[in-house]
Amino acid sequence: MDPLMLLILLIAGHTGVSTVKRVSVQRGGSVTIPCFYGDRYKTHVKYWCRLYNVSSCPPIVRSDSPQEGKVSIRDDPDQRVFTVTINNLTAGDSGTYLCGVEISGGLDVVPSVFLSVTEGVSTLSRVTVQRGGSVTIPCFYGDRYKTHVKYWCRGDYRDSCTPIVHSDSPQEGKVSIRDDPDQQVFTVTINDVTAGDSDYYWCGVEISGGSDVGDQVKLLVTHGSPWLSVDKQEATGVEGDSVSVQCRYGNNESQVLWCKFWGYCASKRSGNLDGRPVLIRDDRVNRVFSVTMRGLERKDTGWYWCAAQDGQIPVHITVKQGENNENLSLFLYVGLGLLVLLLIIIIITWKVRDKHNKKMSMNQNPGRIAFEEPGADVIYSSIVLSDPKVSSGYSSYCPAVTPASDVVYSSVALKHKEV
Repeated sequence: MDPLMLLILLIAGHTGVSTVKRVSVQRGGSVTIPCFYGDRYKTHVKYWCRLYNVSSCPPIVRSDSPQEGKVSIRDDPDQRVFTVTINNLTAGDSGTYLCGVEISGGLDVVPSVFLSVTEGVSTLSRVTVQRGGSVTIPCFYGDRYKTHVKYWCRGDYRDSCTPIVHSDSPQEGKVSIRDDPDQQVFTVTINDVTAGDSDYYWCGVEISGGSDVGDQVKLLVTHGSPWLSVDKQEATGVEGDSVSVQCRYGNNESQVLWCKFWGYCASKRSGNLDGRPVLIRDDRVNRVFSVTMRGLERKDTGWYWCAAQDGQIPVHITVKQGENNENLSLFLYVGLGLLVLLLIIIIITWKVRDKHNKKMSMNQNPGRIAFEEPGADVIYSSIVLSDPKVSSGYSSYCPAVTPASDVVYSSVALKHKEV
């Protein structure tokens, strides 16, 4: 691209094509950046290039020669958006990039986006809030920092910023911090903001014996309506149902987006976000766009953000288990308990009946020899004498036996003592 032409494009703007202004991603991760364009560019070639200076932006990938690898591009003319995915990010990937649309015989359309690859911590780039209000900012970190101390500090540079609050000594007041290791995010809430709170801040993680890691966010406090705002930063939905969020913006020329942290962005044309149906209605007159997420699942719980112009505002969505599912779970637990109880009753009844049947069998068949395990209450034994001589030898002990008897039955019952 001609250096002079590129400089003119950067100064002139990017009418007809838009994207996010800044994206922050942890090292080793991946990111997908959307580039939206108008109807007139549906058949044009799109490309992604890195801006090293005003005279150099060599293309990395093009839609007319897509490739799979570290960087890939995908054009969706029906939704009028092309996406660029970058995998296995390193610190060297940080920089300014351009979403490009080739214009034959004219000036290409090239909006820019700044990609920041952080050492395991990431947050938003710019948040606006109205004076007197409050805002909660999420700071995400990698798994290896779960047990580390987190902090929030103020200043242009992390090494020299002034700490305000630490996670090992949280406080309730104007600024508070809350760490959630399970979700690998800590949140900072600032109440009753004033114009003097406008500044650069850092989400920091302490590294014992090494340099701390963090990511920077700019907080802009406005006197009137902010560039971007939401009525509430918390929204709750029920599994299988839908949830809606209203985002208000100040410039009716802005491209409005709904994005998920570590995921994709959706516009009013795209219709889905990571496979989840999303409906975006943009009211340009009242400068508000509403986002409705349908068919909610528990995995949809997490942080999202509205984007318009240069502003971003985070929103946390919580998806609760539906009432029908709760009733079903209760029914299953009760049913399982009753089944176990029934099995116990059946086993006890079977053992009692089996023991009773054995005793009845012994009473009905006295000639049967039955051996029971040692320790049984009763042992039944039958002695059969068929020799008259032997029989006569026992006649003194058994008066009922006569020497002439061919057979003598003698039953002996032994009662064992319980040990």
